[in-house]
Amino acid sequence: MRARIRPEEALLAGYGIALVAIMATTGHWTFTSTMHRRFIDVFLVLAALVLARDFVRARREDRSPWQSLRRALPPAAQVIRDFTPFLIALVFYETLHDLTPLIRHDVVDDVLIGIDRRVLGVDAAVWMGRFGSPGLTHFMVFCYLSYFFAPAILASLIYWSGRRQLFRDFLVSLCVVTLLGYTGYLLVPAVGPYLYQAELFPDRLPGGGLKNTESMIQTIDALKGYARDCFPSLHTAHTTVVLTFAWRWSRLAFLVYLPIGLGLYVSTIYLRMHYAVDVAAGFVVATIAVMVGPRLERWWYRDAVPAIMRAS
Repeated sequence: MRARIRPEEALLAGYGIALVAIMATTGHWTFTSTMHRRFIDVFLVLAALVLARDFVRARREDRSPWQSLRRALPPAAQVIRDFTPFLIALVFYETLHDLTPLIRHDVVDDVLIGIDRRVLGVDAAVWMGRFGSPGLTHFMVFCYLSYFFAPAILASLIYWSGRRQLFRDFLVSLCVVTLLGYTGYLLVPAVGPYLYQAELFPDRLPGGGLKNTESMIQTIDALKGYARDCFPSLHTAHTTVVLTFAWRWSRLAFLVYLPIGLGLYVSTIYLRMHYAVDVAAGFVVATIAVMVGPRLERWWYRDAVPAIMRAS
């Protein structure tokens, strides 16, 4: 079975079964995603590039067009399976978006606020507001939005470079950190400062914002709604995993994304999305994921060497 089912697929299947059990309990059946289309486009483009590359290579070996196409199709089709976990994770997020308010009517924002105040002596989002300006807000929004693209872009670059084992380690680590984060949403339901402490913020964005900046944040707010997706900060966790594997793949890629990633860490609090304790928890689950992911990948295939590993 381990030769046919990959570790991230097993993890996602197990989590999917848990979600089905929750839906059966609540009587609310939903598996929806409104954010997957752009990611599908990215992966289809990558599959087309792989198909074209392998077709050209086969033609250079004096193969006929038909032979070249037969040789190029399997690697291109493989791209779809390799990247499907990204799409499943999105579906799971939006499913949790609808389910968590049903099974966790209460929120524990007061507890998270209390932790911040005991450790820092202030509400971090309120304190950061003193530095607000339209320019800084615009940069923070740019950094925050990079979260939605950076993991897929880095995965595509590693995949294209042929670093198969590194891609596998990255993918499994992303899966581990994602499911840890989703579990946190269920166990520690919280909506974040901009909703729970709305009375502290006269404006949605610190220092005001440019029109397009405000529009982007309003779009994110509309998608999030009252989802209990605050603890831990998956923006922090995913970005930490991305930076870790960017370093392992290319120092240049790491240095290019580092200032954006650091800005993203700050933006989670500056934009009033998270409490400081959420960010700290994000670093913790990211550390667990980058340690567990590669080890899980090797343990999974310890007695079997399927085609996926021989292809590296």
